Amino acid sequence: MAGIILTGDTSGEITISAPAVAGTNTLTLPAETGNILTDGSALPAIDGSALTGISGVVTASSIGTSNNSNGYILFDNTLLINWVRKSSASTQTITFPLAFTNYYGVYHGTETAGGAYLRIHSLSTTSVTVGSGGANVTGWVLAFGRKT
Repeated sequence: MAGIILTGDTSGEITISAPAVAGTNTLTLPAETGNILTDGSALPAIDGSALTGISGVVTASSIGTSNNSNGYILFDNTLLINWVRKSSASTQTITFPLAFTNYYGVYHGTETAGGAYLRIHSLSTTSVTVGSGGANVTGWVLAFGRKT
């Protein structure tokens, strides 16, 4: 069988072969630059809406939308991470965007320097109450737990 081999610049190759038996086959290449599909199927939509059989592993809210947005990430293994912003200088109770079944703990940090800090007054599966120590400050709370 006779063939032509086209080799890529760094790797890969395409082989165009003539059949072993007599006959005429025509290969027509498109005039535009692009990829050739060998099975005749169409490419999926860029937004992924045509993809099937793929299960999601992460459900998320507010990722990358704003520096001042509360949000969460829920992984398919039920791990849940919530983040909320203490936007008031006084003590503030903030409801989590997605409630925990069980919570494990929190991390908190101020948005300002100078010895002031955030203080967790209480934590539940649905909210956190945050105050200030040293001065009235704003900041962020990151909470970890499970959502089953």
